[in-house]
Amino acid sequence: MTDTLETAPNTGVKPIRIRLGKLLDVLLVHDPEQIRWLNQHPDVEREIDPSTSWLHRFIDKRLKLDLAFGGKPLPVFASKKNLERAATQRRLHDRLEDLRGLPGDEREQITNYISGKDTTEDIGVIVQQWCGRLFSSHYRSTKELYEAGKKLAEWPITLPLLALIEKKTGRFDAAKQAIADVADNDIHCIHATSIGMHNLARTVRKLRSAAHGLGATKLSPDDAIRMCLTVPPAVLRGCTQEIDAPFLASPLTQRTLIVFLVAKSFEKSGDLDDAFLGESWSACPARDVIPEMLRAVWYAAHREETKDEVVLEKINTWSRIIKAVS
Repeated sequence: MTDTLETAPNTGVKPIRIRLGKLLDVLLVHDPEQIRWLNQHPDVEREIDPSTSWLHRFIDKRLKLDLAFGGKPLPVFASKKNLERAATQRRLHDRLEDLRGLPGDEREQITNYISGKDTTEDIGVIVQQWCGRLFSSHYRSTKELYEAGKKLAEWPITLPLLALIEKKTGRFDAAKQAIADVADNDIHCIHATSIGMHNLARTVRKLRSAAHGLGATKLSPDDAIRMCLTVPPAVLRGCTQEIDAPFLASPLTQRTLIVFLVAKSFEKSGDLDDAFLGESWSACPARDVIPEMLRAVWYAAHREETKDEVVLEKINTWSRIIKAVS
């Protein structure tokens, strides 16, 4: 066991466990410390073994098979024991670090959207293009491409009947092909411009609403991010062996599906590491570049608002002087 496991959390918070005999065993965890403890356990795995239950089989097909490209799953569904995945994730994080703070047309457009200068309804297109250009300077999004990325992002929660229709009509495969083509089949770019960009677009829309709410000027960039950041509601894990967790009455088994309620965990802690599962083997490679961009656009949007307020105040002052003299 690692030090992390020896110092298991005793937060007094009880996870929710739903069991129906051999039919169902689901553990819902929302406490940040318990999520970290389980995520670092050597017998907790990102891969969902389809042989253990009907639920595992359904999830494995929906996530690992349906959302595979060139026979490979998206990095977010790849095993933590995959050494190639781990090395690639580290290299990607380092490369994205070099892009922190870089200006660009997309960032300026996002700033204008948040400040209210730009009323475009297609901010998702701009956000997707910003994500794509982290990987390729010639990446160009369209409304149709944004809808394709959104379809992939929402695929894990698509109702079975609707998913069947999407597959039978070819719309799902067409969406996958469109995203892959523009991403030059880069599996990380595919993830960024579908699942990644969807949550980021929702965050930007929330920032726009927050920017025009009461007390917005008193919000620091970090306060705004904590208030508006949209993170995955749930992250799934499986067990490769029986696990005795100190905060559970009975052991987890290979039939247990672990559900990290990441959004609820982040809401409780406000810690970006909890939002991006930072400082762990499954940390998002964009865990630094995304908050940096959001801080920059929030600051720039409010700086522009302050300039406008100064100009307006000067106009009002001169109007009062002219009126007094007249």
